Amino acid sequence: MSITLSKSRAIAIVIFALIATTGKAAFAADHTITALAVKFNPMFTYIEPGDTVNWESMDGHNIETIDTMVPEGFEKINSELGASVSVTFDKEGIIVYKCTPHWGARMGGLIIVGKPADAGAILDAYFASIESDRSNLPAKGLIKKARKDMESKGLL
Repeated sequence: MSITLSKSRAIAIVIFALIATTGKAAFAADHTITALAVKFNPMFTYIEPGDTVNWESMDGHNIETIDTMVPEGFEKINSELGASVSVTFDKEGIIVYKCTPHWGARMGGLIIVGKPADAGAILDAYFASIESDRSNLPAKGLIKKARKDMESKGLL
């Protein structure tokens, strides 16, 4: 007995098999952030779990996550100066990062992964952590702007 499939039906079966075996990863996306002078563009990046963020045009810059402003259990990022970086984010949450040499000029950004539960409380906790570590003072304005941006997108 032989089975004959049309080309479109065979393609549909292959696509279904890929989705079934890889799940959501089949739909993962890449996002690019570039360093422009002393700003990251975009400053706030909204992604889904499984997506990858690529930092490019990093001459004279690095990426460093702020220990008190990442989800619990998140592995720290601290790239070399000038290196392009790619990170895949698997867990929902809010991650605050900075360019270490330009932190005094407030060069930082946020990655918002998925729709974090109680995002307002997370931002409040990050904001409060600045009081115990004044070296993170530049994050104050960043978090305020992020709150407004997230509110405009209906995430708060």
